[in-house]
Amino acid sequence: MRAARSYLGAGLAALYAAGFVVAYWLYAQAPGQFLSDLWLSLAAIPYILTVRALTGSSDFAADSVVEVLAAAAFCCALAYVVGALSESLLRGAFRLATRRPRSP
Repeated sequence: MRAARSYLGAGLAALYAAGFVVAYWLYAQAPGQFLSDLWLSLAAIPYILTVRALTGSSDFAADSVVEVLAAAAFCCALAYVVGALSESLLRGAFRLATRRPRSP
């Protein structure tokens, strides 16, 4: 079985991880202030919505490092899967567009 490798997926996951790092850094500059965790909450929207759909409620807090790491891991994995699927579809479309027609 071939290992799942995707350059696009890895790139999107790396960008999402960098976004989480920046969002947490912005939160750490002024913790406890009004809306200080806004960027971190926006970055974690896929995680928050999934947890809410599965459990009925979500109490995501930037204070909880474990929850922030779980949200980052979930969102990066989701970005990787979306990138891998997109890359696979694009490769398939390119393969179909560039194949030679069969001669009768």
